[in-house]
Amino acid sequence: MKHRIGETSNGAEVYVELIGTEAGRQIARQPQLLSIAKEMLQHIAPPDADITLEYDMQRPIGYSSVITTTDQHTVFYGRVLKDAVFTRFVKNAQPLATRYVSVRLIRSHTGSYELNDIWIGRLRPAQPGSPAETSEGRRYWATHAIIYTDQQLHMNTITKVCPY
Repeated sequence: MKHRIGETSNGAEVYVELIGTEAGRQIARQPQLLSIAKEMLQHIAPPDADITLEYDMQRPIGYSSVITTTDQHTVFYGRVLKDAVFTRFVKNAQPLATRYVSVRLIRSHTGSYELNDIWIGRLRPAQPGSPAETSEGRRYWATHAIIYTDQQLHMNTITKVCPY
């Protein structure tokens, strides 16, 4: 089910597929992301290509679930249901207020964009083990983790030993 979000400052229309996409899953969890995306789009002029960007909304818009970890944190790894890669999690941590929203826009042959992913917080590299993995991502995820809340994990994948 495609949903029109709005258009960019240079007139390109932006849509989101609400079912079966990462953006759709994020929006289902945080419906305010649609209005945040609509507002952000009015201020950006993406090039005629796919783009991943972060945008400063100039006000607090929510909480980032990714934090920098220290030796004081309890870190573990596990695979989220329907995900093939291990995620680094941290227990008993508090999310940090942020003014940033990050998006991934995919340019279509018609000139419009599809919102492929959206999250509250700063840009972050792909997780180790994913097809888009980079050495920068490995370094980043060695010192950052997602705050564990209610994510559904494959219980037999939970480990304190880094799997990558």
